Amino acid sequence: MEKIKSPLLLLLLLFLAFTIRLYHLDSQSLWRDEVDAILFAEKGALGLFPWFIEPGQNGPLYFLLLSFWIALVGQSEFGVRFFSLFWGVLLVPLIYRVGCRWLERRVALFTALLVALSPYLVWYSQEAKMYSLLAFLSLLSVHPYLLALERNRWYLWLAYLLTMGLSMYVHILAVLLVPFQALFYLISWPRYRGASKAWLIAMGTLLLPYLPLARWEIPALLSPFATGHRFYTLPEIFAVLLFSFGLNSAPYRGLSPAALVLFLLLAGVLLYRKDEKASLGGFLAPVREILNRHRSALFLSLYLFVPIFALYLISLGMPIFTDRYLISITPAFFLFIGCGLVAVGKRSRLLLAICLALLLVVNLSTLSFQTHTKIKSDFRSAAEYMRGREGLMLFLMPYVRQSFAYYYGGDFLGADPPYTNGGLDEEGVAEEMEKITAGQEVVWLLVSEAELWDSRGLVRGWLEENGTLVDQAQFARIEIYRYSLGGGD
Repeated sequence: MEKIKSPLLLLLLLFLAFTIRLYHLDSQSLWRDEVDAILFAEKGALGLFPWFIEPGQNGPLYFLLLSFWIALVGQSEFGVRFFSLFWGVLLVPLIYRVGCRWLERRVALFTALLVALSPYLVWYSQEAKMYSLLAFLSLLSVHPYLLALERNRWYLWLAYLLTMGLSMYVHILAVLLVPFQALFYLISWPRYRGASKAWLIAMGTLLLPYLPLARWEIPALLSPFATGHRFYTLPEIFAVLLFSFGLNSAPYRGLSPAALVLFLLLAGVLLYRKDEKASLGGFLAPVREILNRHRSALFLSLYLFVPIFALYLISLGMPIFTDRYLISITPAFFLFIGCGLVAVGKRSRLLLAICLALLLVVNLSTLSFQTHTKIKSDFRSAAEYMRGREGLMLFLMPYVRQSFAYYYGGDFLGADPPYTNGGLDEEGVAEEMEKITAGQEVVWLLVSEAELWDSRGLVRGWLEENGTLVDQAQFARIEIYRYSLGGGD
């Protein structure tokens, strides 16, 4: 009976995941990285192919795929984000399949439910960036890898090499999955020693698609280049990931919901054990038995924690941590939560019901919040407000001008204020601002992420001193000020 019900439940979860991700898909304004993705995709295949070996490009394959998608559906918010929605929905049946194959059906169903309702995964399924595709591809590469170790068939190794190679060109930090995969094999060698030759060939072959990236990536990691990210200690990284993966944009980022997520995560890590068949005899029998009984926990633990430690070690020399760069480990995170629910259920059905109900309440309330609250910089409203108004527009910081232009849809007079975070003093700012505003009676200052360009507020200070503030407006993460200079109104 359970085998009949599970496919029906999976179809319902698939429909649920699709509906939630489709609802208000374009409610948030595109932020600057999404507009960048559209502009990059506009370059087309011929313009993007050189990026596969060009230094600094962290996801050229995504932009190439998006260019083909945009050619079909256009550049609307709904259209470009639907490409991410597609991969976010496909993650649900994939994680169900992996859960059934490597864990058990109950874990698979719980996990598929959590993935379908995850505010974090829904958020990136509604964003025109590569992260939804990265989460899908990361799990898609792990599945054939484990099957190849079990069955040692050439087509499984080929599938692994293909999916892992694609992952690295969707985002360069997908390479952090390789240490986890290698370590899992080395620890589990007594079980998989029959695949030793094929494994060595696969690892050697996997270096080939990575070499063009390694040519610039490794020297960059060894250089003193400033990334703009602050350094996070290891405990801080774990805390950020716990809140991000578990709660995302929840307005109540307190200890109670986080404690529930942490409790279930630890229950999955420490309490869940899949029953395995007894191993054969021999002097390695105790080792085989330990590995067999704890194999699921081992591979999930390595999947979840090794990339975190690897990114931390990289950040010791070049801080690059941000939670979305580790979205590739979210399948392991949610599989552990699913394991935790099953482990709790084996001990108390009442406690399982309470935990699951609380999780659903947290997820659904967070989904409602992030769907109906303007969280991203609202360039859509800012452009509508400015439409038809005359004067010079200064963008602080200048990088957001592209996002404004996407929504404005026409010509406007714009300029970039001087960059002051490099040490420019007030006299230098005054000299530059006089040149920029020469002959202008009305100057508009659009402020968004200004601290990245003018953390001391020197640009606005000059406008306050040399002009009169006559109007202002505020939108989500955007402020607009109108100054009259000289004899203007």
